[in-house]
Amino acid sequence: MKNKLMLIAGCSHTAGSEIDGTEDSHYNRSHCYGAILAEKMGYTPINIAEPGSTNPTIARSILQWFSTEYNADTMEVFVVIGWTENIRMEVPTERISWYDRHCKHWDWYPNTSRYYWRVNMGWEGGDPEEKELIPRYQKFMAENERYLELVTMNAVLQTQYFLKSKNVNYVMCNTMHLVTENTHTKFYISCVDGTKYMDFMENDKAFYWYYRNLGFTNPKAKYWHHDGIPHKLHAEELYNFIERNK
Repeated sequence: MKNKLMLIAGCSHTAGSEIDGTEDSHYNRSHCYGAILAEKMGYTPINIAEPGSTNPTIARSILQWFSTEYNADTMEVFVVIGWTENIRMEVPTERISWYDRHCKHWDWYPNTSRYYWRVNMGWEGGDPEEKELIPRYQKFMAENERYLELVTMNAVLQTQYFLKSKNVNYVMCNTMHLVTENTHTKFYISCVDGTKYMDFMENDKAFYWYYRNLGFTNPKAKYWHHDGIPHKLHAEELYNFIERNK
């Protein structure tokens, strides 16, 4: 009998950050929407979500896990992906970035992530070199959102076609605003398999914003993260979506 594994990939929202008020913990990951969904579906969760991830980070982490860990003869894998906002960049660097030292509770870590800086709008950098360079990338991001939307759509489609090539079942969702339809994104959007992507182009239903707009708050959170209740509700929504599209 094959081991039933649920690979859970995304950013801090998918890691369950701040459910208990801390950035990362075993409790958070075992109570995030992916872990709840895994229990409902009878899979063992493997949570590789990385706080601060960009969408290319998420895509690459999945590719690397399958490259080094996957065995089709012994594993039945179901992949859950929570894509993050498009206004993020990862920048290749020869200097190691030790992000894994700050968040240590993932079930597996893609060591390729050590050779990229993650640039988010609220991040000033962790050392003098980052603090000097990151504002330049943030300026670029602010002025080139459409380019970043295309980067995101390529990450989504890369992952979609990769998983289909492996005959691996999966579900995708948004945790933050993803993309808007325009001249450049329209073709990419048309290629997405909507039977595997819950609420794909409905940005108002992205995990964080949807439950925040419904009035859910997390008094333990320092940053923008939900507590356990929205995670339970989101897991139920994903489960129902999967059942409807079998």
